[in-house]
Amino acid sequence: MTYRFEELLLDIQRHPNAMSGSVYDMGWLAWLIPEAHDRLREAQHPDGSWGADLEYYHDRVICTLAAINALAATSTNHHDLERIERGIKYLERATKFLPLDPTETVGFELLAPSLVKIGKGLGLKLSRVAKLLEPYEAVCRQKLSLIPPAMLYGKKSTVPHSLEFVGFDDLDRTAVAAVRFANGSIHNSPAATAFCEVAGAGSAAGRDYLASTLGYYEGGAPNLTPFEWYEINWSLMHLSLVEDLTQFGELVQPLLDKIQAGWGPEGMGLGEEFPVDLDNTAAAYTLLSKAGMTTDHAVFKAFEETDHFHCFRFERNISLDVHTRLVMALRQAPDFPGRDDMLLKAINILSRYTLSGLITDKWHASPYYSTAHAVIALCGLADALIEGQIYWLQDSQQKNGSWTYYPNYKPAALEESAYALLALLIVQRQNGSVSSEVIKRGMDYLAKYYQDHRALPALWVDKGLYHPMHITRSIFLAVFALYDQLY
Repeated sequence: MTYRFEELLLDIQRHPNAMSGSVYDMGWLAWLIPEAHDRLREAQHPDGSWGADLEYYHDRVICTLAAINALAATSTNHHDLERIERGIKYLERATKFLPLDPTETVGFELLAPSLVKIGKGLGLKLSRVAKLLEPYEAVCRQKLSLIPPAMLYGKKSTVPHSLEFVGFDDLDRTAVAAVRFANGSIHNSPAATAFCEVAGAGSAAGRDYLASTLGYYEGGAPNLTPFEWYEINWSLMHLSLVEDLTQFGELVQPLLDKIQAGWGPEGMGLGEEFPVDLDNTAAAYTLLSKAGMTTDHAVFKAFEETDHFHCFRFERNISLDVHTRLVMALRQAPDFPGRDDMLLKAINILSRYTLSGLITDKWHASPYYSTAHAVIALCGLADALIEGQIYWLQDSQQKNGSWTYYPNYKPAALEESAYALLALLIVQRQNGSVSSEVIKRGMDYLAKYYQDHRALPALWVDKGLYHPMHITRSIFLAVFALYDQLY
């Protein structure tokens, strides 16, 4: 298994920013690039929608709105008009099912009403859809009330990542330059960057960013690029649960050096210039501490609120996963004033959500992701809090050995099963309390069906669903390696 770890470490360096394409972002690019129309046409599902293969309603609604707007703005082809009509019918059917999703996609409350307004301005018959989305207008106002107006066009806020929500009429074109990164993008978002080009607030640097993105992703565009620190943090974090990363010497050191170089006095974000967040800060702290590389625990204080920790500034709802990541980091931290209070506060937040078996959060479509990581973080520290989660993970295993929250979409089960197994294997390593039969059946399922990490479906949450390929690969490698160690 060691050689497979080595292959991943090399691939992260040779082919960074490995992420699946986004129909949502391609919808915005289609306003500018005729070739994108072909991708949109090919991407429409038989039910009339656009989006990920998993029918996750927030993703499908946001992607379908972006696609029909693009076609309406740039095409008079009668086949495209038929595609638009089918898209609208899907929206009228599906929008009412949005509450069924475990979590919203990023910025949905800002983007959906704006996209409907743009579509209506293009002459699309979206009145019924607008009526269904009316509750999100109040949520949009709530979100904007949290953000000082000066921060709307500021690099310290994540709002510009979804800058297209302001629409063509309300965009302050003179302020766009203030949120453009050195790579030419608007907060590493192809969609926001394309929007500014369409709105007449573009630049040569922005056009170069879009062109290089299309070239790197072979004609596609992801939700987010680059995201190199996030990719390294998460990939190494999973591997570090199983192996001492320092044993990989020269293969891993450039990645650790890159993380340390990206560490600043406020922590770090998912990539250069991106606003700092506690998720990446805590993950990087854990990795660097395990590797014996110095970091400053003082950064955690800036993320502390009265009764919780925030991931990003001005967020509307808290992230459970960020508290999981903080617990993992503080378990690596030396004693410092306030450390135990921070740890207790993070654990108390998690304890509120451990009464039921599964835990959901806003960064992944499957509860197995958040539940597994909470079990991993608290195992051996607060075992009584995760008894229900450990029971649920074992009890919810399917007859074929898999785990899934989406029984009607079988491809999701591979990644979900890897999360369940990683958590159960870590508990087994800690205290031997997990049924070996459960683990064996799960491993037999993975051995039978897992072949290529690149073929896994999009389950991670940004403005649409996405698949971070190196990160998911690290999860499977960690599972197989830990199983080999224990059995």
